[in-house]
Amino acid sequence: MKSYIYMIAPILVIIAGCAPPAPPAMDEDSPAEPPAEEMPFEEDIEGLAENSEDTEVRETKNVIYQGIVKPAGISIYTEGSHRLLLPDGRFILLESDGVDLNGYVNEQVELLGALRPTIEGAGTIMRVESARLVTDGDSDNLPEDEEADDSEESEDSDNDPTEVDDDEEIADDDDDAPIPGLDEEAIIGSNDDSEEKDDDIDEDMEPAEEPDETDEEPEEDSPTTPVSAELTARADKMSKESLTADNWTQEYCTAHIGFCVPIHRNWWFKSFGTTNSFLWHLELSSEELINLYDGPIQINLMSGSVGSKKATDKQVRTEGGNVIGYRSWTDSRHFEISAPAALEEAVKYITENLSEHTEN
Repeated sequence: MKSYIYMIAPILVIIAGCAPPAPPAMDEDSPAEPPAEEMPFEEDIEGLAENSEDTEVRETKNVIYQGIVKPAGISIYTEGSHRLLLPDGRFILLESDGVDLNGYVNEQVELLGALRPTIEGAGTIMRVESARLVTDGDSDNLPEDEEADDSEESEDSDNDPTEVDDDEEIADDDDDAPIPGLDEEAIIGSNDDSEEKDDDIDEDMEPAEEPDETDEEPEEDSPTTPVSAELTARADKMSKESLTADNWTQEYCTAHIGFCVPIHRNWWFKSFGTTNSFLWHLELSSEELINLYDGPIQINLMSGSVGSKKATDKQVRTEGGNVIGYRSWTDSRHFEISAPAALEEAVKYITENLSEHTEN
């Protein structure tokens, strides 16, 4: 029996040594330590709480603004249902859970609420807590800029009636004053007090008919210019050229006005565009053109129809030592092609063949 016990005892000792140690006994009052993997989650919760506290701190409460309420519209901001336009042109976004902002759209209001930056960071949004309409009696509460504007408007409104009254008094006192734009003869002609005055009017008005004709064709608008010796020499040289159709191989065109003019193959030409006297001015010469009016042949686009010059379309007539060709054009305009009488054939050809420019 003893030998059997001696054999079993070592085996039991070995088994006891291999068994895991029993956990230490814990007191009921000692708190249980949480698992290690749960610690980061608690730290995240604490971080979120701190961030929420920071957000609340950044909100400025009990702020008052005055302006005009407008819908938020389409913008880069993701917050706010409306915006408040401030007197200086800036705006702040608006949101509210307790105030119906739609009822204040396009109204001048005073808003009380809390301000915070927008999520985008480039704007400001107000959480509106209360709103009221601003009336004329609240002008003392308006910003200084608005007060200045209101004062200027009131001054202007006060001054307007005075200016109108002055104008009316002047009009009443000056019923017999001359009307601007009428000369003394026209004013006298409007009075029929006596036949002697009418006789005087007739005498005074008759010589005025001649200046009227010159007004229709002032000297500066005349297509003819004083003929110099150099201009005469150029004209003579040009008149000796063969003016058959096969020699008009050049062409001047402008898309701006929309016309084309045939040019003799041996002649120079230059466009001076719009001048003080003409809507468009073009010159032709046997020599290179540099200065205005160096060319014997001048082509001018002018206001008025050919009928205003007592001419017909494509008519060529002699006036003094020059010939002038007339061509009707659009929008109550016409062309006058003028040159010394020696170049009459050239003027006829140009007048007949001046054409409308078309895009190719």
